[in-house]
Amino acid sequence: MTDNVATGPEADFNYALQLLRNSQAEGDLRAQTEIQPGIALHADPALHLSGRWRSPAGRLLELEATAGGEGGWFGLHMDLGGLNLSQAGLVGLACRGTSPSIEAVRACIRSGRSEGGFDDCFFPKRILTHPEAASHLDALQVSLQQDLPPEAPWRELILFLPLHSFRLDLHDLRLFAV
Repeated sequence: MTDNVATGPEADFNYALQLLRNSQAEGDLRAQTEIQPGIALHADPALHLSGRWRSPAGRLLELEATAGGEGGWFGLHMDLGGLNLSQAGLVGLACRGTSPSIEAVRACIRSGRSEGGFDDCFFPKRILTHPEAASHLDALQVSLQQDLPPEAPWRELILFLPLHSFRLDLHDLRLFAV
């Protein structure tokens, strides 16, 4: 069992990722694919997505996706609960990954509204993966983001993935709030 000794508003999220990193789970890709509770892949059904995902020892997630059609979205959705950012100056992410060809991934924090609906706040830089493993770091200044309320009933971190066939290995991912 992995200890959960981390503190801070992002601790539960990072712990969920640690559980995935240790799971050695795998499965088939579909339009809706639950990887573990709170972590799922959602694709536009028009994408006609197929392929495999796995979480081998020491890596977070490996995706081999085949797009059989043209769709408008494909995302890795990760539950952040009601992540409270009222005491945070910055919220950011750090990740490391690789892919056989250059791929661009957009990251955002989706914040639910109490009256329904949501707001997406995109990180300014795209995550670029390529044949050599590379690290990525990006952050948002909470007070300057109109689409990132300090408090929300629910939040997700979403990585918007390519809309074509691809292979991508996400070695690590961490969220931080300071």
